[in-house]
Formats: sequence, structure tokens, C-alpha cells
Amino acid sequence: MEMKSEIMKTKAKVAFIGMTSCKGCFFEFLLLNRRITAVFDNVQITNFWMLKEFNDKRGKYDVVFMDGAVSTDRELEELKSVRERTKFLIAYGTCACWGGVPALRNSAVNYRSLVYPQEPKFTSRATVDPIDRHVKVDYYMRGCPVNEDEAFEVIVNLLTGKKPSEKEYCVCVECKKRETKCLFKEGKVCMGPVTYAGCNAPCPESRTPCDGCRGPLPDRNIGAEVQLLKDHGITEDDLKLIFSKYNNVAEKFEKVKDEVAR
Repeated sequence: MEMKSEIMKTKAKVAFIGMTSCKGCFFEFLLLNRRITAVFDNVQITNFWMLKEFNDKRGKYDVVFMDGAVSTDRELEELKSVRERTKFLIAYGTCACWGGVPALRNSAVNYRSLVYPQEPKFTSRATVDPIDRHVKVDYYMRGCPVNEDEAFEVIVNLLTGKKPSEKEYCVCVECKKRETKCLFKEGKVCMGPVTYAGCNAPCPESRTPCDGCRGPLPDRNIGAEVQLLKDHGITEDDLKLIFSKYNNVAEKFEKVKDEVAR
């Protein structure tokens, strides 16, 4: 999408709207604190229930950060309505981008009786979906939760009329930039070789393996990653769980599960 100057006009109307998620990505945004104050001098946050008691839920927006996956008919109706009234829609966080952890429900059996002591009043859809399965998305801000530095960078770019650029390389590149020792050399397993970068690799830096929360790259060598994990003792069942954790219903990556099953 080509950015237009009128989108980033003075007092651009920005909204943070949530579907099904833990809302951790919203909390990550709040961590920007004073860092974001100056940037938002030219922004009118018209809808953000974590910050405001009264929100404009029916107006038009310049930019919307849409958090969470779609799991109910009410959410789907709201998503389509917001898309019609928004100039630039951001899939904000892994749940919005890939379906995330909520989409694991799609593979569950009898989940309602296991999760809810009483039958809930709301009606769930047959599947939990990422938002681009239903509407056009202008930008994907991945992560569980989103990265604070990336969120700041994206917001600054938007407010200066620039389209944010996605990181089309894997987490391993960021590990190399930070001179982080590869976890595989310590006998640990890591999803870094097939996962979108943009987080600055904080998990491997802290000696915690990347678990692929930002989703798999389209041009990843998934076969090599599967074999590498197998060589480190990961079983077939665990492989399926690892690759399904955050992108259980992402249509673009159905071959991931096929590769794991081979």
C-alpha cells in the first residue's frame, strides 16, 4: 500500500481494537510510556479501552492496530466494519497475524467442556482465524507479544508518512548481529532459522530458544529445520506441536505440517 500524506494528517485518528487474545500486545505498547508521548502529540487515540473510558467505536480511523484472532461472529462483524472505516489496518501481534495460541482450539476435542465449567453465553465460530482470512491487511506486526522497539519504529514511520518495512530474514541474522552464540552448539533446539526477524532476538540472547512466535518465513528451508530438530532428539509428535503453536491455521504454511509428518 502506498502511503498517502493525508493519512498522516495532524491529529490522525488511531485506534487499538482487540479480538480474541491475552491482550499482552496492548500491554507491550503501554510500556513505551514517555518514549511515545512526543510522537503522539499529533495523534488522536479515539479507541483504546485500556487507556480510555469513552471510545469512538463507530467512527472512521486513519490507522488501526487490530489485536487478536477472530473466534466469534461478533468479532468477525466488528472486524469487517472496522476495515471499511480504516485507511491503514495493522495485524497487531501473532494472534492477528497467524491465529496464534487461540487457534490451537481448532485442533482440540471437547474443548468447551474442558475450559468452561458452564456452557458460555457467547457462540464460537467453527474455527479461530487470523484476520487476513477475512479482510485485507496493510501491515503485519508479528510477535507474542510484539517487540517494543519494533512497535515504536512502525508508529514513527506511519506518522511521518512512510510505509513500515518488514524484516524479510530470519532470527538467526539478528543473533549474528548481536554476536549471540548459537543455541544449537549448546545442544539446544531453536526455531530461529525459520522464523521472521524483527524482535532483535532477545530469547536466544538470554539463552532461551526461539519458539517461532513471529511465524515462519515464506522461503524458509523447513526440511532442513525439521531434520536439524530430529537430529537433536525431537520426536515427531513434538515437532508437530512446535510448528503448530503459533500458526496452526495459517494457510500459507500448511506445508510446514506436511513436511513434519514425512
